[in-house]
Amino acid sequence: MNYTRVRRSKTDNLTDKTTAALREEIITGKYPPGRQLPSGRELSEAFGVSITVVREALSRLKSDGLITSHQGKGVFVEDDTKARPFRLESIGKQSSISDIFELRIAIEVQGSMLAAERRSAADLRDMARCLKEMRPGQNSFDKAHTADINFHLSIARATKNPLIVSFMEFLQPHLYEAIWQARQVSSKQQQTKAISYDDHFAIYKAIEASDPQQAQTSMLRVLQGSLSRLTRKD
Repeated sequence: MNYTRVRRSKTDNLTDKTTAALREEIITGKYPPGRQLPSGRELSEAFGVSITVVREALSRLKSDGLITSHQGKGVFVEDDTKARPFRLESIGKQSSISDIFELRIAIEVQGSMLAAERRSAADLRDMARCLKEMRPGQNSFDKAHTADINFHLSIARATKNPLIVSFMEFLQPHLYEAIWQARQVSSKQQQTKAISYDDHFAIYKAIEASDPQQAQTSMLRVLQGSLSRLTRKD
């Protein structure tokens, strides 16, 4: 049986990536409702991660209502699809990428406005720390990628709206894929990398200045720019 191998690096969040990979396999029907999942050890070997990471991933999927455990029998895909929470299909096709970015625009543009109105000094420090790691030439691709994700999550936390924070955390595996693909494209051109960093910095400056309108404008520029690079057909 073929599995999606989890790519390892020092900064990768293996639990997030393993959870996303398993979720994709359930959603796409590799494991249909009622099917028993392989054992934790088998999944550990298949994905190339520790048994602890697999257990945490399974715990998250159980919380999401995708799987259920039967004592002495194992872990099974949940039968009641109506009980499953809202979830997103895996990213890969151009239409899926566009859908993810449209959703991000709807949530993050409004969120940046709220962040500009409600941010604390601690929120600004978190954003600044992420920007430092995103600076072109400062760190490896993986480290800059992780910092990019954390930058957007720090803006969500600055809204002080727990539902926005929870939704962005739920979106994180898809955020990981979307940002990874966008950064893969931009990393090929030094000028594009610099523009991407400058645009993110503009979001930070608008939030720091408590300028909601400029924060929205800057966030929209970042998201639309990423989507344009990803969907452009050269």
